[in-house]
Amino acid sequence: MNDKAALAEAISLTDEILEVLDQGEFERVNELECKRKPLIEQAFMSSIEEIDLIKAHHLKNLNQQVVDKLNLFKQSIILQQTRLRGASKASRAYLSNDSGPNKSIAV
Repeated sequence: MNDKAALAEAISLTDEILEVLDQGEFERVNELECKRKPLIEQAFMSSIEEIDLIKAHHLKNLNQQVVDKLNLFKQSIILQQTRLRGASKASRAYLSNDSGPNKSIAV
């Protein structure tokens, strides 16, 4: 595979990574990235004069989209973890209190 074909294939795999992220199939990202990395290395082995700069710029933009999506997912997970910790703390506090669900209430 020549350098230009490697660059085109890297772009195609990056598009696929974006689709996989949109579908929430995070486990496939690593698989696709393992295929993509050697293609990127091959695509940029040539001198700067031989690299298709338009496609290289497009790949850079796609890479930034992947990074942005991953950062959003990471922030979402951190927020979910924070909420879960709060719910867990509230649950422990309630269950350890005298008014927990297994305590009888004197009327």
